Amino acid sequence: MLQRTDDLNACQIQSMEGDLGKIHDVYFDDEEWAIRYLVVATNNWFIKREALISPISLIKPDWLNKTLKVNLTQEQIDDCPDISVHEPVSRQQEYRYFGYYGYPIYWGGVGLWGQGFYPDGLMTVDEDISDKPNALAAKAYAETQNEDPHLRSWKEVKGYVVNGSDGEIGHIHDLLIDEKTYAVRYVVVRTNHWWTGHDILLPPQWFTDIKWKDSSAFVNHTRDEIKGAPNFEALATMDRDWEVTMHKHYKRKGYWTDEAESLSA
Repeated sequence: MLQRTDDLNACQIQSMEGDLGKIHDVYFDDEEWAIRYLVVATNNWFIKREALISPISLIKPDWLNKTLKVNLTQEQIDDCPDISVHEPVSRQQEYRYFGYYGYPIYWGGVGLWGQGFYPDGLMTVDEDISDKPNALAAKAYAETQNEDPHLRSWKEVKGYVVNGSDGEIGHIHDLLIDEKTYAVRYVVVRTNHWWTGHDILLPPQWFTDIKWKDSSAFVNHTRDEIKGAPNFEALATMDRDWEVTMHKHYKRKGYWTDEAESLSA
């Protein structure tokens, strides 16, 4: 099932002891287009901070009651290595974060989440990679410690201008996120005056270029192609048949076929 970023932002995060706080933002990486962290404004009486929560920590969401539970204690979250949400997150900071919780790293593997496609299926490692790294973690650290994690804030990306091959299409309005993999399946684009009142869906992999400094994205489809696609209604249930029809209209292969091929390889 796909959820909007608004659905995430409406949720209360609960630690193992009770309410932790509200989601303030989400960070996704601009290469794999997956949600890597939820930015949570904690409501601890003594410590006011914004904490990063990895989807690896999440237990099955309760969308009806708008709650997301994590398998972490308040103390674990309070003692987590501090990562400023007001500055770019470095790979070294991520190593300390994952080492603290004992999680395997999500980058460098063949799957969306390192060695797998689902964050909740990852196994914890035996050693703290930020303190006494094992051979595999040490090798990965040496190879990637200075690379860019490519993390983007949803709050910053919302509102980006989207351009087609024959002119401006609209603005990025929302993201549709797979609740199992936390992959961003679609970018919701709110069209401009040329097609008033319509939202369209574009898989992020269809963007031919994104100019982060200019707050703009580009896709190689015309306005007529977009107007001829199946209509997207935000409150309607979008099933796989709808997705297949949409991809056939654009003569594009669906993400589910790529994942099936990867799992069978």
